[in-house]
Amino acid sequence: MSSIKKYLWLGPAVIVSVAYIDPGNFGSNLAAGSNYGLALLWVVWLSGIMAMLFQYISGKIGIATKKSISDIVFHSIENRYKNHSNILKHLYFAPLFIMILATDMAEFLGIILGLYLLFSIPLIIAVWISIIDVLIIMFFSERLGFEKVIGFLVGIVGISFIYELYIVQINPQEILFYSFTPTLKEYGHVLLAASIIGATVMPHAVLLHSYLTSEKFEILRNNVSQFLKKHRNETIIFLAIASLINASIQIMSYYAFGSKGYNNIDVEIAYKILEPLYGFVAANVFALALISSGISSSMVSVLVGQKLIESALKIKTKAWKVRLILRLINMIPISIAIILSINFIDILVYSQVILSLTLPFVIIPIIFISSNKKYMNELTNIRLTSLLSFIFSMIIILINFVLIYLWISGIIIH
Repeated sequence: MSSIKKYLWLGPAVIVSVAYIDPGNFGSNLAAGSNYGLALLWVVWLSGIMAMLFQYISGKIGIATKKSISDIVFHSIENRYKNHSNILKHLYFAPLFIMILATDMAEFLGIILGLYLLFSIPLIIAVWISIIDVLIIMFFSERLGFEKVIGFLVGIVGISFIYELYIVQINPQEILFYSFTPTLKEYGHVLLAASIIGATVMPHAVLLHSYLTSEKFEILRNNVSQFLKKHRNETIIFLAIASLINASIQIMSYYAFGSKGYNNIDVEIAYKILEPLYGFVAANVFALALISSGISSSMVSVLVGQKLIESALKIKTKAWKVRLILRLINMIPISIAIILSINFIDILVYSQVILSLTLPFVIIPIIFISSNKKYMNELTNIRLTSLLSFIFSMIIILINFVLIYLWISGIIIH
C-alpha cells in the first residue's frame, strides 16, 4: 500500500478520535447514567456533532495555512504586540497547559484504576507503573505504527461496550426518546453536561487536528480538494464511532446501575457491582476497556503537549519527556486523593469540567481564523459553517457560564 493510500485510510481523524474515548468519558457518562438515567444522553449526541464541526474546521485550517491553530495565534501575538509578546504568549499558553494537565490526569487515573481492578495491584504501586508506561507505549508505537497501536486499543474499548450493552438488555425506544429530549433541570445536570462537553469536544484534540493536517499536507499538496474531502469524510466517520461508544457508556451505566437503584457510584464500585449482577467476564471487560482507553488516549495527549510546548516555547522536545513531566506533576494530587480516599469518579468528572472551561481558548481562535480569507483563501468557511460554529461556541460558553454562576452562588452538589 502506498503512503498516500495509507494516509487516506489512517489519517489525522483516526488519531484525534482516540482522545474522545478516554477515562474522562467513562467518569462523566458513568456518573450521568447512574445518577440521572438517560436524561443527559442528548448532550452526548450534541457534543459529538459539535466535535465533528470543530475538528473538521481545525483540520481545514491546517490544510489551508500549513500551520497549527496555536502556531497562528502565537505568531499573531508576536507580530501585533511585540513589546509584550512574551507575557501574552505565556498568558495564552497557561490555560492550554492546564488543559493538557487535566487531560492527562483523567488518562493517568484511568490506567491506575484499570491496573488496580484488573490485576489487583495496589493503587500506589499502580501510580508508579502508570508513570513508566510511556516507555512501553513508545516502544510498540515506534515499531508497529502509531495509528495501528491506538486503533487496536480503541477496538478493545468499542467491542467491550458492545458486549456490555448486550448483557444489560437495553430499551431502544427509551434511548431514542432521551436522545431528542433536552433537559437541564438542576445543578447536577449542568455540572455533568459541562463535563460531557469537555470530555467530547476535547480542546487538545481540536488543537491536534490542525497540527496533523498541516504536516500531512505535503502528501497531497497537488490535490487539495481530494485531501479536504477525505478529511471531512474521515472526521465524520471516526468521530461518529467515538460518539456511539461514549453514548454506550451512559446507556450501560443507566441500565446496569441507575435503573437498579445504584446511584452515585464510583468506578471501583461499578466494577464490583457488575460481577455479581452480570458475571466475572462483564466486570473484567469493563476494567480492560478502562485501561485501554487510558493508554490509547494518553498517547494522543502527550503528542499535543509536545507540539504545544514546541510552538509556544520554541523548544524541541521528546514525547517521552513531556509524558514524564505531566505524570510527575499529576502523581501528586492523585496520590493525595488515594491517601484521602477521595472518590475517583469526582476527579474524572471535574477534570473534564476543566476541559470545558478551557474550550473557548481553542474554539474562539478557530472561528476567527477559519472565517478570515487572509489565512484560509479559497478554504474560508461558508456562512453556514461560520454560523454553526458560532452557535455551538455560544452553547458551550453559556453552559460554562451557568455552571460558574451556580458555583459562585453557593449551590451544593447533591
